[in-house]
Amino acid sequence: MNRFSLIFWHYFKRTIRHPIVLVVYILLPMGLVVLNMLGNIGMFELQGGDVAAAADGVAATATLLAAMFMVSFQFFSGELLIESIYDDFTEGARRWRLLASPVPRRTFLSGTAMACWVFSIAQALVIFSVVGLLFDVHWGNPLVFLAVILIVSIMSQLIAALITQLAPKRKTATVSMNILCFAMMFLGGFLFIPLGDSAIATFVQQYGTPLSLAYRAILYAGPVFDDMSQALFNLGILVAITAVLTMLVLALGRRRKA
Repeated sequence: MNRFSLIFWHYFKRTIRHPIVLVVYILLPMGLVVLNMLGNIGMFELQGGDVAAAADGVAATATLLAAMFMVSFQFFSGELLIESIYDDFTEGARRWRLLASPVPRRTFLSGTAMACWVFSIAQALVIFSVVGLLFDVHWGNPLVFLAVILIVSIMSQLIAALITQLAPKRKTATVSMNILCFAMMFLGGFLFIPLGDSAIATFVQQYGTPLSLAYRAILYAGPVFDDMSQALFNLGILVAITAVLTMLVLALGRRRKA
């Protein structure tokens, strides 16, 4: 256990001390929310609207944007686990030193995954908290909010772990992770590219990806809509997807060992 905690703290501190990581996974999503909010407020004022009188609408818009970018970048941060696995255990120069260590490889991998998981949770809380201070976002039901963050952070690591077991090179794994994340944003309507008003397009935007399910679970739990049954339904689907991903990762891991 002591070895595990040392490995965990090593990778967690290495992650938060890397300026690029903090810029890409925390400052960038906050900046995107701020830019979109300033643009929306500016357009509203140009049209003669009173921002102070429309405080509830401003807060609702900020909540939508904060939830959208928070969950999106939680998925993107799964690339941190991909980077650590390939650099330290598959392709990097440190691989042979780790293999020569008396510590089992699974201990290194579990400590690394735990560090990335904790970072994903902290990342989400920081993004939403800072945006909340700037624009007074609505948190909604705290249990649903925390459940979404925990599930998405686990799912992000599982997707990354699954990709590392299928992709032969780090570049392939990184590109695959980014394509998957951008595809989820596109299908969820987060890239502001219209998908049409058909029943299929509406269904895909609402239920078609884990990103849409997580984002809407937060919104349904009070901050924008008041439909707890729908929020719990979305959470149930997310848990089921997480269970399937877990079984796939374990199955592929056993097959590689064999």
